[in-house]
Amino acid sequence: MYTVLIKDGEVFDGTGREAFRADIALQGDRIAAIGPEIMEPAELVIDAGGLAVAPGFIDIHTHTDATIFSCPLSTSKLLQGVTSEVIGNCGVGAFPVNPKYKGELLEYLKIHGFSFPSQGITWKDLAGYTAALAELALGPNLLPLVAHGALRGAVVGFGNQKPTATMQARMEQLLAAALEQGAWGLSAGLIYPPGSFADTEELIGLARVVKDYDGIFSLHIRGESQSLRQSLEEAIRIAGESGARVQVSHLKAMGRPQWGMGRECLARLQQARAAGIDIGADQYPYAASSTSLTALVPQWAHSGGVGQLLQRLADPELVGRIKEEIAREISLRGGPERIKITGVASWPTADMVVGKTLDQIAAAWKLSPAAAVVRLLQEEKGVVNAVYFSMEEEDVKTILASENVGVGSDGSGMAREKGKTTHPRSFGTFPRVIGPCVREGVLTLALAVYKMTGLNARRLGLKDRGLLRPGFAADLTLFDPATVCDRADFSDPQQYPAGIEYVLVNGRLAVCRGALTGVAAGRVLLKKP
Repeated sequence: MYTVLIKDGEVFDGTGREAFRADIALQGDRIAAIGPEIMEPAELVIDAGGLAVAPGFIDIHTHTDATIFSCPLSTSKLLQGVTSEVIGNCGVGAFPVNPKYKGELLEYLKIHGFSFPSQGITWKDLAGYTAALAELALGPNLLPLVAHGALRGAVVGFGNQKPTATMQARMEQLLAAALEQGAWGLSAGLIYPPGSFADTEELIGLARVVKDYDGIFSLHIRGESQSLRQSLEEAIRIAGESGARVQVSHLKAMGRPQWGMGRECLARLQQARAAGIDIGADQYPYAASSTSLTALVPQWAHSGGVGQLLQRLADPELVGRIKEEIAREISLRGGPERIKITGVASWPTADMVVGKTLDQIAAAWKLSPAAAVVRLLQEEKGVVNAVYFSMEEEDVKTILASENVGVGSDGSGMAREKGKTTHPRSFGTFPRVIGPCVREGVLTLALAVYKMTGLNARRLGLKDRGLLRPGFAADLTLFDPATVCDRADFSDPQQYPAGIEYVLVNGRLAVCRGALTGVAAGRVLLKKP
């Protein structure tokens, strides 16, 4: 007897081929059989008539590292059909930890919206972090990356310093140790200090270690607006010289002068692949990004960590220069009317600024937009998050249509919480792609499923998920192609999607008829060296 039998579904197997009608039998946490009219009995039978049956969606780019402690089910992800999340992206993560720099690490994580349990960070490496996660009743599977920001911070510190040869060797040793413990690769955020202080040679050295372990190197490239071309070339160089499998995170062209460059970026990446360079990309399907407001502050002002940044913002001899550079960055991102505050550290300020654009806040405070940024960061000790409406919709669609660009939310798993806001990608990325984007003709449903399953699994080196095949892990998502859609938007981002009917994680039913069952079948998945 099978444990689960899914009957009469339209099967999209994750390879990109068109759907075929079949039954799927599960035995425990594995797919046992796929074929027409499987007649053996099962403990649970799911009628999939009228539904698409796909591999569980793999969110290749998430920031659920900390929110998983407050929401172990990762509700907003499970209800999208996501069964596996890759964490530790953009160079922002919680290990390795050097006690000498632990305070700076915690401040660094805080400005990126990472809030860990009340006991704080009690681990020092991936093994300890994994042990903390193992105590949770996880909804989806989690696949950890080593975050370059934490890695560099543990060895070099958080200042703008080139590592000595000894420091470089130590970073490579710590990276190798984490890869030995099961990390899937390395990530770097080259717009975020301390990652932004790294030169290309430092990154190539680390990428060679990733290559030795057949891992992935996910790169938030150094610039996504006026320096987009040069930044993409740097990523290609890192991939070419190291031989590592490099992934350009959330590929985009920000700022009006760059609109239309999506096609050029895709062509350049394809040219690199044709030359034998292993480089890919992922994307979320929105024309707005989201990150800390500190991203508007010039890199030199960040040296030494958050404490030093706040001191410089209060320094009369420096703040004028800082405001000038903030003003330029605001302009590059489309102007103050295209930047909306989504979160701050303190509730009194939240009532005044959350949900408002930077030009509205500046007008209310009778300040320039740059001065308003400085005031916000000072009052909130750097903990201010914002959404930036700086991309072109047609560029987003062009990139989304590519068979070589995976889908990743760049969001966090969470439950709805009154009074808080976020980017809708945390609640709607995957239904948006397989629903409205498919129905509008941006891409086919078979391609959409491939981009969030088989392609992402291949880029990660994940051998037993992402496809519907006997012997593979029983992660599946069943949805209604006619009705599936995202309901989260920028005015009301905490809305769960429609049309995701069933989600199975490791063979157990986590979502039934669009609602959580309470089953927590997720695991921390570690890569075998």
